Amino acid sequence: MARPRLISDDQILSMMRTCVLEHGPAVSLDTVAERLHVTGPALLKRFGTRKELLLRALRPPDDPPILTDLARGPDSRSLEDQLVSHFSRAWEFFAEVIPCISALRESGVTHQEIMNNGTIGPARLVNAVTGWLKQAKNQGLVESKTLESVATAMLGALQVRVFTAHVLRDPESARSQREYIRDIARLFARALLPPMGSKPRAAQAR
Repeated sequence: MARPRLISDDQILSMMRTCVLEHGPAVSLDTVAERLHVTGPALLKRFGTRKELLLRALRPPDDPPILTDLARGPDSRSLEDQLVSHFSRAWEFFAEVIPCISALRESGVTHQEIMNNGTIGPARLVNAVTGWLKQAKNQGLVESKTLESVATAMLGALQVRVFTAHVLRDPESARSQREYIRDIARLFARALLPPMGSKPRAAQAR
């Protein structure tokens, strides 16, 4: 009878991710193994190669919470407040995946290898935001003929801020993050506001 595994795959992957983000992608497997109280060869036996272990630990999640939130569509809150919520979730997503993807690319892993497992890519996220904006437009919350461009601009305004903080190793404070998100949410909400005197689609249908 095989002995039960005392350490789960998820525990190994979590520790690998932690060590890479602390020490860089060249971190020794012995360092990871020591924290888990196992051996380096034991890790390779579980995952086959170092590259596979890196990919499993650092590849973006298949279905991040931001996609679930956007799929629910608009709610009864003001457009600005809804954008703040979605921008906050997107910020959390970028803050998690940007360091991981950077580490994979530094290790020589190609973009295709990172994204070939059904993981979320930039186009998928833009499509999700565009879909949410289309629902908001149908409800009379926004007015724009270029919703895909708007979605790209929204995500770009968030991603560049997170990426810059990562590159400069100067993370945003919680306060500055909240202020920035509220500022750009207000900017986009005002820019997308339907013309004065127009009524929501639901009101027009009655």
